[in-house]
Amino acid sequence: MNYTTFIGIDISKKSFDLALIKGNPTEKMITAKFNNSHEGIVSLEQFIRKQDLVKPEILFCIEHTGLYCRVLSSYLVENQYAVWLEMPVQILKSLGVQRGKNDQLDAKRIAMYANTFKDKARLWQPPREEVQKIHDLLTLRDRLVESRKSILTPIEELEATGLSEVASSLRKHCRKSVESLEKEIEQIEKELDDIIDKDTNLKNKYKLVKSVPGIGKITALALLYYTNEFSLFRSAKKLACYCGVAPFPRESGTSVRGKSRVSNFANKAIKKLLHMASMAAISSDRELKAYYQRKVAEGKNKMLVLNAIRNKILHRLWAVIKRNSPFQDQYQIA
Repeated sequence: MNYTTFIGIDISKKSFDLALIKGNPTEKMITAKFNNSHEGIVSLEQFIRKQDLVKPEILFCIEHTGLYCRVLSSYLVENQYAVWLEMPVQILKSLGVQRGKNDQLDAKRIAMYANTFKDKARLWQPPREEVQKIHDLLTLRDRLVESRKSILTPIEELEATGLSEVASSLRKHCRKSVESLEKEIEQIEKELDDIIDKDTNLKNKYKLVKSVPGIGKITALALLYYTNEFSLFRSAKKLACYCGVAPFPRESGTSVRGKSRVSNFANKAIKKLLHMASMAAISSDRELKAYYQRKVAEGKNKMLVLNAIRNKILHRLWAVIKRNSPFQDQYQIA
């Protein structure tokens, strides 16, 4: 698509700032500010109409801030606007050293980013209702798990230091709270199972993802959401970059030869889940267990080896999704 108008939006809980580039990017940008509400979105639509713009030539670029941009981005897509949701760190990385920061200035930078990298724009499509519900339930489950952990961890620490009587007393006080949290977690997991069972496409992909050693229920569900049912990435390497497990070499000329490192610009939630998947894989998968033991015996850093295993898990995952066939253990086949 030949975009000629670029609208950058910096969004927060209560409002969003807009910067508009029409035609020549060197000309003065048009800026505006709206409430992040239904009324604000109506005002945005009225503002766009006054600018005499051609809808198919407009590209909205919005910082991906999760919940805050959810309503606006969904509205724009439903009304046939081209929407590019981009991670804030990716925009920041592209800009280099910048001085000054406020919402209007950030909106201008996002508009410039969209204009500069328009050829790389990936138009966003909202996840299906079932997939969005999976994410909402997973988010609530995480909060409940953290609440349970915040209650039990101090008690377990008391037990570890030998203060068992004090710990036992505290357990009695919080027993009902912990049981209530565990019941809620159990109900959420049952509801997640029901969503998967009732949707043929999700059920098929879920089974494929779960077939990869190390990937459990929660990691599989999170991957389905964050990849929008594996529609957002073109290769295993792109997916690995997004998850923060793809190593990048540190080389420059003939003098700089540093260790390869992973990027900090990653989805930290899925990276954490993949770490747990790698720990499970080296216990349950003979090939990955042998790889881990061999590399550690060679003197490799354990965390770097685990990162390599996370990468291998994602490549296995990509393969089973692309061929639409469950993972097969080559050791068992032999």
